Amino acid sequence: MKDIWTNERLLNVVEQLIGPNIAGNCVYNIRSKLPNHEPTVVPWHQDNGYFDKDAYRQLIPTAWIPFVDANKQNGGLQFARRGQKTGRTADHTCCWQGTWYIMLDESEMKNTLDVDLEKDIQVVDVPYGGMVLFSNVIPHQSLPNVTNKIRWSMDLRWQDANKPPAFHGLKNHIVFRTEKEPNHVIDWATFEAVDRTEVQLKAVEDLREDKPEKGFDTLVSGPWMKMWEINNMNRHVIF
Repeated sequence: MKDIWTNERLLNVVEQLIGPNIAGNCVYNIRSKLPNHEPTVVPWHQDNGYFDKDAYRQLIPTAWIPFVDANKQNGGLQFARRGQKTGRTADHTCCWQGTWYIMLDESEMKNTLDVDLEKDIQVVDVPYGGMVLFSNVIPHQSLPNVTNKIRWSMDLRWQDANKPPAFHGLKNHIVFRTEKEPNHVIDWATFEAVDRTEVQLKAVEDLREDKPEKGFDTLVSGPWMKMWEINNMNRHVIF
């Protein structure tokens, strides 16, 4: 993952978007999309819905990289084309069914983001070895995997190293490139010393009724939930 995240050709592309001072954002994932598995179906959202408001004033590009050919059948990504044109972050709600995901209603996409729901919705097929690069304000969702195979993918994010990480103070970003230091050495040790998931769970430890087995915790709860209206309670919503 580190090799891809810091790949020179990929950073050159990112530099054209955000400039020469590049950091890896602390939000990154390796995802397994199981066949016919509801908890891995991610509803419409903007990435800004998970970030704090420091993200509203910066571009945080995401590279979504599948490890197999990704398409509509195995849970590929669907985008609202030009949904980023207003630059706005629409109102989301929380939480999707039995998950920790926030949701962006199609009426919000239409009325706030000026999305044409008949013309702008598009599934983006991504072949193995390819990727799709998108901004933190474009609406997107992942579809159900209706095949009999797991769809694996990775999502990585970058941002201007001089701007705040924009993830509720849970973890800092990691600097990959700086204009002033062409031979900058990446400090992986400091970055890896903080486990963002552990920090999230520690923040809600006193609010929990369950006592999970050490090293195996299936709860996912985070401060993004407090930013939006809660219209569906489940075990992940404990604020």
